[in-house]
Amino acid sequence: MPDSHCSSCGTPFGEGVSGWPRTCPACGTTAYRNPLPVAVALQPVYDPKGTALVVVTRAIAPARGGTVLPGGYIDDREDWRQAVVRELREETGIDAASRDVRLVDAMSSPDGHLLLFGMLPERPAEGLPPPAATDETEGRHLLRRAEELAFPLHTRAVRAWFEGRYL
Repeated sequence: MPDSHCSSCGTPFGEGVSGWPRTCPACGTTAYRNPLPVAVALQPVYDPKGTALVVVTRAIAPARGGTVLPGGYIDDREDWRQAVVRELREETGIDAASRDVRLVDAMSSPDGHLLLFGMLPERPAEGLPPPAATDETEGRHLLRRAEELAFPLHTRAVRAWFEGRYL
Protein backbone atom coordinates (compact mmCIF):
# COMPACT_ATOMS: atom_id res chain seq x y z
CA MET A 1 0.00 0.00 0.00
CA PRO A 2 1.49 3.40 -0.94
CA ASP A 3 2.62 5.66 1.90
CA SER A 4 2.28 2.84 4.45
CA HIS A 5 5.95 3.02 5.53
CA CYS A 6 8.28 5.78 6.67
CA SER A 7 10.30 7.09 3.72
CA SER A 8 13.29 7.71 6.02
CA CYS A 9 13.69 4.41 7.89
CA GLY A 10 11.14 2.06 6.32
CA THR A 11 9.16 1.37 9.51
CA PRO A 12 5.46 0.67 8.90
CA PHE A 13 3.23 3.50 10.13
CA GLY A 14 0.83 0.97 11.65
CA GLU A 15 -2.92 0.65 11.68
CA GLY A 16 -3.65 3.60 13.94
CA VAL A 17 -1.75 6.16 11.82
CA SER A 18 -3.77 7.93 9.17
CA GLY A 19 -4.11 11.39 7.73
CA TRP A 20 -1.38 13.89 7.01
CA PRO A 21 1.10 14.92 8.21
CA ARG A 22 2.11 11.71 9.95
CA THR A 23 5.02 10.96 12.26
CA CYS A 24 7.09 7.78 12.17
CA PRO A 25 6.81 5.87 15.46
CA ALA A 26 10.43 4.65 15.14
CA CYS A 27 12.53 7.61 13.96
CA GLY A 28 10.20 10.55 14.53
CA THR A 29 10.36 11.84 10.93
CA THR A 30 7.29 13.80 9.93
CA ALA A 31 5.94 12.95 6.47
CA TYR A 32 3.80 15.35 4.45
CA ARG A 33 1.56 14.79 1.47
CA ASN A 34 1.87 17.78 -0.81
CA PRO A 35 -0.55 18.76 -3.57
CA LEU A 36 0.23 17.66 -7.09
CA PRO A 37 0.50 20.81 -9.22
CA VAL A 38 -1.30 20.86 -12.57
CA ALA A 39 -0.80 23.41 -15.36
CA VAL A 40 -3.87 24.21 -17.48
CA ALA A 41 -3.87 26.20 -20.73
CA LEU A 42 -6.48 28.76 -21.74
CA GLN A 43 -5.84 29.34 -25.45
CA PRO A 44 -8.31 31.78 -26.99
CA VAL A 45 -8.70 31.83 -30.76
CA TYR A 46 -10.81 33.82 -33.16
CA ASP A 47 -12.36 33.18 -36.55
CA PRO A 48 -15.31 34.60 -38.53
CA LYS A 49 -17.72 32.94 -36.04
CA GLY A 50 -16.19 34.81 -33.07
CA THR A 51 -13.87 34.01 -30.20
CA ALA A 52 -13.51 30.55 -28.66
CA LEU A 53 -11.30 28.47 -26.36
CA VAL A 54 -9.29 25.44 -27.44
CA VAL A 55 -10.45 22.26 -25.65
CA VAL A 56 -9.62 18.57 -26.04
CA THR A 57 -11.52 15.30 -25.74
CA ARG A 58 -9.73 12.95 -23.33
CA ALA A 59 -8.68 9.50 -24.53
CA ILE A 60 -7.47 8.37 -21.10
CA ALA A 61 -8.86 8.08 -17.58
CA PRO A 62 -9.99 9.94 -15.65
CA ALA A 63 -12.85 11.44 -17.63
CA ARG A 64 -12.18 9.44 -20.80
CA GLY A 65 -14.34 10.86 -23.59
CA GLY A 66 -14.92 14.11 -21.71
CA THR A 67 -14.11 17.62 -22.85
CA VAL A 68 -11.43 19.48 -20.88
CA LEU A 69 -8.92 22.28 -21.22
CA PRO A 70 -5.42 21.16 -22.25
CA GLY A 71 -3.32 20.52 -19.17
CA GLY A 72 -1.44 18.12 -16.99
CA TYR A 73 1.04 17.65 -14.18
CA ILE A 74 4.01 19.97 -13.85
CA ASP A 75 7.22 17.97 -14.22
CA ASP A 76 9.97 18.00 -11.60
CA ARG A 77 11.93 21.26 -11.79
CA GLU A 78 9.70 22.59 -14.57
CA ASP A 79 8.42 26.16 -14.45
CA TRP A 80 4.61 26.22 -14.45
CA ARG A 81 4.58 28.42 -17.59
CA GLN A 82 6.74 25.88 -19.40
CA ALA A 83 4.30 23.17 -18.31
CA VAL A 84 1.36 25.15 -19.73
CA VAL A 85 2.95 25.40 -23.19
CA ARG A 86 4.27 21.82 -23.08
CA GLU A 87 0.83 20.43 -22.26
CA LEU A 88 -0.79 22.64 -24.92
CA ARG A 89 1.68 21.34 -27.53
CA GLU A 90 1.41 17.69 -26.42
CA GLU A 91 -2.38 17.66 -26.40
CA THR A 92 -3.21 19.98 -29.31
CA GLY A 93 -0.10 20.43 -31.49
CA ILE A 94 -0.25 24.19 -30.83
CA ASP A 95 3.09 25.86 -30.12
CA ALA A 96 3.35 28.82 -27.77
CA ALA A 97 6.05 30.68 -25.86
CA SER A 98 6.22 30.32 -22.08
CA ARG A 99 7.05 34.04 -21.78
CA ASP A 100 3.54 34.78 -23.14
CA VAL A 101 1.72 32.80 -20.43
CA ARG A 102 0.13 34.77 -17.61
CA LEU A 103 -1.47 33.37 -14.48
CA VAL A 104 -5.22 34.06 -14.39
CA ASP A 105 -6.33 31.67 -11.66
CA ALA A 106 -5.18 29.11 -9.11
CA MET A 107 -7.65 26.59 -7.65
CA SER A 108 -7.39 23.60 -5.33
CA SER A 109 -9.41 20.49 -6.04
CA PRO A 110 -10.96 18.32 -3.32
CA ASP A 111 -8.56 15.48 -4.21
CA GLY A 112 -5.46 17.55 -3.41
CA HIS A 113 -4.42 18.95 -6.78
CA LEU A 114 -3.37 22.56 -7.24
CA LEU A 115 -4.42 23.84 -10.68
CA LEU A 116 -2.64 26.83 -12.19
CA PHE A 117 -4.55 28.32 -15.13
CA GLY A 118 -2.30 30.04 -17.65
CA MET A 119 -3.72 32.40 -20.27
CA LEU A 120 -2.09 32.65 -23.67
CA PRO A 121 -2.56 35.50 -26.15
CA GLU A 122 -5.50 35.25 -28.52
CA ARG A 123 -4.56 33.97 -31.97
CA PRO A 124 -6.32 33.32 -35.28
CA ALA A 125 -7.86 29.85 -35.56
CA GLU A 126 -6.74 29.62 -39.19
CA GLY A 127 -3.10 29.58 -38.04
CA LEU A 128 -3.50 26.47 -35.87
CA PRO A 129 -2.16 23.10 -37.00
CA PRO A 130 -4.82 20.59 -38.08
CA PRO A 131 -6.54 18.81 -35.17
CA ALA A 132 -5.14 15.34 -34.52
CA ALA A 133 -5.46 12.62 -31.91
CA THR A 134 -2.59 12.21 -29.44
CA ASP A 135 -1.65 9.60 -26.82
CA GLU A 136 -3.94 11.38 -24.34
CA THR A 137 -6.62 13.00 -26.50
CA GLU A 138 -9.04 12.18 -29.29
CA GLY A 139 -8.27 15.62 -30.72
CA ARG A 140 -9.18 19.22 -30.12
CA HIS A 141 -12.06 21.51 -30.97
CA LEU A 142 -13.28 24.99 -30.18
CA LEU A 143 -15.57 25.82 -27.29
CA ARG A 144 -17.75 28.78 -28.29
CA ARG A 145 -19.74 29.18 -25.07
CA ALA A 146 -19.42 28.18 -21.44
CA GLU A 147 -20.57 24.63 -20.78
CA GLU A 148 -19.96 21.81 -18.33
CA LEU A 149 -16.58 20.18 -18.82
CA ALA A 150 -15.41 16.84 -17.46
CA PHE A 151 -13.45 18.49 -14.62
CA PRO A 152 -15.40 20.93 -12.39
CA LEU A 153 -12.51 23.37 -11.98
CA HIS A 154 -12.10 23.54 -15.77
CA THR A 155 -15.80 24.41 -15.95
CA ARG A 156 -15.27 27.24 -13.43
CA ALA A 157 -12.31 28.60 -15.41
CA VAL A 158 -14.19 28.43 -18.72
CA ARG A 159 -17.16 30.27 -17.21
CA ALA A 160 -14.86 32.94 -15.80
CA TRP A 161 -13.22 33.43 -19.20
CA PHE A 162 -16.51 33.67 -21.07
CA GLU A 163 -17.79 36.14 -18.44
CA GLY A 164 -14.73 38.33 -19.04
CA ARG A 165 -13.19 37.84 -15.59
CA TYR A 166 -9.75 36.87 -16.98
CA LEU A 167 -9.04 40.03 -18.97
